[in-house]
Amino acid sequence: MADIEVLHAELVGGRVISLEVKLLGVAPRVIDRATALGWLAGGHSLIPVAGHGHGAVRGAALERVEVGEEYFLRTDTAALAEDAIHFP
Repeated sequence: MADIEVLHAELVGGRVISLEVKLLGVAPRVIDRATALGWLAGGHSLIPVAGHGHGAVRGAALERVEVGEEYFLRTDTAALAEDAIHFP
């Protein structure tokens, strides 16, 4: 299981469009919402991060929250039908 840092999130209308992510030792890349949900389902951790290097601050991990028959990306477990990512 990977510990994946989330550097930036683009949300439109309560939905993640893309996340800029970084894995240890690999250059940052951009993934879409479906990929992020799939990685969470696979047991990976997506952690919002502010800053870089020794000054980086890690926030609360993203959760895959089920609302009805759909999943949402949230840094809390609120059962709201929208994505919500909060950076530290």
